[in-house]
Amino acid sequence: MQRRVAPMVCLRRPAELVAALDRLRPAVLLLDLNFGPGRSDGAQGLRLLGEVRARPQPPLVVVLTAYADIDLAVQAVKRGAFDFITKPWDNARLVGTCREALQHARPSASETSTTPAVIEQGRSLADQERAAVLAAMAGAQGNLSAAARTLGVSRAALYRRLQKHGL
Repeated sequence: MQRRVAPMVCLRRPAELVAALDRLRPAVLLLDLNFGPGRSDGAQGLRLLGEVRARPQPPLVVVLTAYADIDLAVQAVKRGAFDFITKPWDNARLVGTCREALQHARPSASETSTTPAVIEQGRSLADQERAAVLAAMAGAQGNLSAAARTLGVSRAALYRRLQKHGL
């Protein structure tokens, strides 16, 4: 990651996060959702995600977890996660997501963050589809039928897209 995206600092304990955010002021944060042995519900990470997003000028947060399900992805997006990546991750996708988050966190002077076409520029079709599915699921609070209606697809088509994107 350091060679492909930006300098990176790893923390060993969640208790170190607040001090590190104050000291380093990162543009992007990779946040695992489970820290303790035997933990798989994501509650620890979701709590930290909320705390991070409530800070003044928070970094964009990309969450990671080995225990992914639709409800957890919806909760993470609703709490402000930039993206949701499941373990084991694809390195190219992780690097691409982090680069994209960094671009969103630090847009160039010529970009206008209020124009959706500009935000989507340079983003792969698969990434746009994944973001649309996550947004629809978040808006429908995890209800597959409502999300499918929002996207204008059948439940079966939505289910296939959820599987395709590992959600």
